[in-house]
Amino acid sequence: MTARTSSLVAVFVAAVALVGTPSVVEGQGATGLRLVGPAGARATVPLAYHRGYAAVPLHAMEFLGWTVGSVAEQGEARRGTVRIQLRTLHPLFRWGEALLQLANEPYRIGDEFWVPLQLLSDFLPQRMEEDYTFHSDVPSLEVFAAGVWGTPSAAAGTGGPPLSPRASITPEPSLVRVVVIDPGHGGVDSGARGPNGMREKDIALKIGLLLARELEQRPDLEVHLTRSKDLFLPLWERGEQATEIKGDRPGIFISLHANSGVARDARGFETYFLSDARTEHEFRVAALENAALQIRSPVATIQDPGLSGILKELRNFDHQHWSSLLAEVVQEGLAPVHPGPNRGVKQAPLAVITNAMMPAVLVEVGFISNRAEERLLGTADFQAAVARALSLAVDRFFGRYPPGASASGVVGR
Repeated sequence: MTARTSSLVAVFVAAVALVGTPSVVEGQGATGLRLVGPAGARATVPLAYHRGYAAVPLHAMEFLGWTVGSVAEQGEARRGTVRIQLRTLHPLFRWGEALLQLANEPYRIGDEFWVPLQLLSDFLPQRMEEDYTFHSDVPSLEVFAAGVWGTPSAAAGTGGPPLSPRASITPEPSLVRVVVIDPGHGGVDSGARGPNGMREKDIALKIGLLLARELEQRPDLEVHLTRSKDLFLPLWERGEQATEIKGDRPGIFISLHANSGVARDARGFETYFLSDARTEHEFRVAALENAALQIRSPVATIQDPGLSGILKELRNFDHQHWSSLLAEVVQEGLAPVHPGPNRGVKQAPLAVITNAMMPAVLVEVGFISNRAEERLLGTADFQAAVARALSLAVDRFFGRYPPGASASGVVGR
């Protein structure tokens, strides 16, 4: 096995660790998509079903004579005069000057850019039939010309030149998008406490720092934290700070928290956007998260008439719609990594997100009041998994929230 093949396996293992065990297709003893080259050369690359459809890493095309690269949401493959340009969360792509459509979307997990298998199984054989043919029964992609085959040895161990390193591409000019991460509570405001003494403010900060590290890898994102250490920051100032940072650019605000329930067996995760509370549980969560207003803040209580006025004014903007959508995307993203129940999207008059004039949500990543979830919240693996899931949710949301979009222009998925 070559070093390049080892890296492919490592990527696949990392992806499995992130999103759970994906479905795979097995063919003739090889897990994944088999590539068949001239003179019987073989290679096998990961074939995964992270999102319910077959996908392969974009760099698998290096075996097929292509130079590939990806930056943030953009992926590219070149061979000779042919250039393929793809974008995460968008099924439309360019083949040279032609605009074509995949049945499913490319996406990114960590450092790996994944493309639907259809790109290799349909488009390559159809548009370059002299070089490629796809066999659906195995499945395998056969390469006819020796000059097209990138490394004729990956799976069979027959020797051959090493695979070239991944190419880099320059992202298209785009408006920088802002993400403001708000680790809840802090300083004299410890937030909720677990049965074993774990503090909400500590969990929120750890996940917030990890999420910032994940998002800072995207060159098209500008990432800020309302706090990066254990200090008190009045609730009323957090949204204002985020609004000032964002300025006129597109941006979002994510406030991180851990829940506490009257029932000690309460479990799961839920995401809130700003609106009137409708249920006893939503009123209770609002009261808990707004309790810090009484520590030191311009507003004494959540019943202050000034807050009600702001809430009414905010409904005249389309932030509420986008906040609801962001909450949905966050819930979908957390579902694969959280063992507790998905408690769904909620709404409440939460002071911390009131002054954030942008799509804003408050994420309750688990119940610190539950002994089992308190232990889970304290583990580094779970904190990292939540951060990765939230970073992917940010990517997916921005794919549906381009600059200049309006609430009325949203296309449901």
